[in-house]
Amino acid sequence: MCMTPKILICYLESNKFTGENYEKQMQCLRLLEKSFEETIYLQEDNIAELFLHADPRQCICVTTSSAVAAQMQGLGIAVMGFETDSDEMMKAQYVVLGLEEITYGDFVRCYQRWHGLPWDILQTKRLYVRELALDDLDALREMYEKPHMTDFVEPLFAPQQERQYQKEYIEKIYGFYGFGMWLVYEKETDKLVGRAGFEYRDYCKDGEVEMGYLIDPDCWHMGYGTEVCQALLMYARDSMSVRRVLCRVSPENKPSQGLLHKIGFTIREKGEEWIFSYDL
Repeated sequence: MCMTPKILICYLESNKFTGENYEKQMQCLRLLEKSFEETIYLQEDNIAELFLHADPRQCICVTTSSAVAAQMQGLGIAVMGFETDSDEMMKAQYVVLGLEEITYGDFVRCYQRWHGLPWDILQTKRLYVRELALDDLDALREMYEKPHMTDFVEPLFAPQQERQYQKEYIEKIYGFYGFGMWLVYEKETDKLVGRAGFEYRDYCKDGEVEMGYLIDPDCWHMGYGTEVCQALLMYARDSMSVRRVLCRVSPENKPSQGLLHKIGFTIREKGEEWIFSYDL
């Protein structure tokens, strides 16, 4: 499975737009075409021909037709649905109202989500952050079994239970929110060195998310925690519709408290856990 779509399949019905809007959407589409190796404009009589020379695993479709969307998805092709003012209900994993602000990166993420491929989230000077995939569970367990890794966080479930939990997490948390707890890798070695990300918690109010992070004990005192948390705050500011980031920290976890103070968090409340706050 390739990580990005190579072929764009298009089926936009002109009768579902005003003339001016149809031309506008087609102009956007022609710009997007440049990012693909091939573009196929689908006709009712060329669907069979399409698969004589196009690998469905390399394709993504954009369409205004729910019937075409269902057909493409039935063939294993990712679909970006284009919903218009018609009464027809578009059934696709991703639905847009216009192509003006859609980028090739949006097509890539739609394609990757459909095929169960992890999204790349961000990079720093020494690290990169991406979503978890089920193939990562062995490396994750190895990291969690190191001394002091779970001093202040819950350990993993038993292997089969953890696998089922992460499978549902990928589908329901990544798939619904577009964020969650991610994996942190060292660029130079591609070694898993931690986890970090965002989640909604019961104590979060509107516009707030909780940030979580932990670093492999073998990589402590290297500045990785500070580096990735600063990058997460920038990501939240630029890519998420939130206004405040919160962190819960044990009163005994002095290193995390020091890190949060260092990057600009302030204490909002103290109790069994201390709540730190950062306004974006």
